[in-house]
Amino acid sequence: MVLKIFTFILSATSYNTKISNGLTLKIIHRDSPDSPIYRANLTDKERMKNYIKLSSAKVKSLEIMLVVSKNKSFISLKPNRDIRPTITEHFDLYMVQVGIGTFGEENLVSKIYYLNLNTGTELIWTQCKAAGNNHFHQVDPLFPESESSSYHPISCDNCPPNSKCEAGVCIVNIKYHDNARVSAIAATEVFTFATESGHSQSIPNIIFGCGINMLDFPEGKNEHNKISGTLGMGYGFYGLMEQTQMMFRGLFSYCLQPIVRERHSSPMTPMYLRFGNDVLPGPVTELMTMMSTSIFRNRHFNQYYLNIQDISVDSRRLILNPYFLTIRDDGTAGFIIQSGTTMTYLIRGVYEVVMLAIKDFIRINNNNVQEMKTPEMGYGLCYRRLYNPKTVILPTVTFHFSNNADYVIPTRYVFYKSKSSKNNKDMYCMNFFPDNHRSYLGAFHQVDKLIIYDTKHSVLYFAEADCSQVN
Repeated sequence: MVLKIFTFILSATSYNTKISNGLTLKIIHRDSPDSPIYRANLTDKERMKNYIKLSSAKVKSLEIMLVVSKNKSFISLKPNRDIRPTITEHFDLYMVQVGIGTFGEENLVSKIYYLNLNTGTELIWTQCKAAGNNHFHQVDPLFPESESSSYHPISCDNCPPNSKCEAGVCIVNIKYHDNARVSAIAATEVFTFATESGHSQSIPNIIFGCGINMLDFPEGKNEHNKISGTLGMGYGFYGLMEQTQMMFRGLFSYCLQPIVRERHSSPMTPMYLRFGNDVLPGPVTELMTMMSTSIFRNRHFNQYYLNIQDISVDSRRLILNPYFLTIRDDGTAGFIIQSGTTMTYLIRGVYEVVMLAIKDFIRINNNNVQEMKTPEMGYGLCYRRLYNPKTVILPTVTFHFSNNADYVIPTRYVFYKSKSSKNNKDMYCMNFFPDNHRSYLGAFHQVDKLIIYDTKHSVLYFAEADCSQVN
């Protein structure tokens, strides 16, 4: 379904709240100069290798979550368990800066923290100063919950879902990220967000996890780590979208810019996470053509699933087996849109068909390239240009979603162009990777598209956009 003038999303609705029904936050890419873990000395090729490595680790961690969910097993964290967590590179690609708590007597302020932005999990949490022996390293002091006048742990008389009473408070245990686990006190607190205009907006009574025991979190090796937790944007009781339903009506949007930019391109402009009435960036007009498709959740996960029906390579429809596209009862198969995973993964039965179709296209349309016997950088398929002409003809790839919503990936993002480390010749590598269980639409293939989530009505909207202009 192609939609124009979709202002019905923002139709006037009255709410009994003094808080604005719109909010715009700056998204910080892990490799932007605004990032607390920015490394200016990395080349684009090194960054790309890191993204592939981190995406692989992220997907493997999600596979572990699937196994745990199917087996219904969970290792509980005990407050007296004296284990120092292993700190490695973190997986999430984007983060936001938030203020938590209320401090002071006259000029009330909040404590500022960086939280990973994750659309695949629901819990909002940060490391707290409360009793507990297992905290991963962060530069900023742990959140001093006992000093915040707006901090209120939830009593055992009113424990929220999936939590349990321990020592008079509700404890929530979450296991994710390749065996990473957090044990947190379920509490309510004021969250303050710096807006696009430079002002701040506070939202009271947000249920969050006051982290007291964190094990095996991959939150940055370096001593300068400032990431202290996660802003959960996925489905579920604890998710930000569920908690702000009356304010933002389940609406949020983003428009991501290219992760690896051309050497002489202009610098990355700010990117924003928009909620409620703010989901449409200012320069976007009502005449922008948008497509819509269904989003839904699965009982095993809090992630956003899309109803994919087929894939095309250039103009060739692949007529894929629905067995690999439709989510199964055990949580396997299906297609997830995931901003925290950099690269796009296709379940193996789909990946092999897509790769063969791309090979056919390259063979038919080019006589100046050769498939590399040993692909580089962790890719599964790479070509090396042999001689002139310099132009290599590459295909587009289109995901066909329900409601006739065609999601087109242009040629510049289907392949990553670089130089071979062996002979410095032009090299083209296919930006798709195989997974044994499911498919993920990663951030690399969400760039230059305005994407709007309507979680209340289970609809995803998307449109082609120059995200350096519309943010």
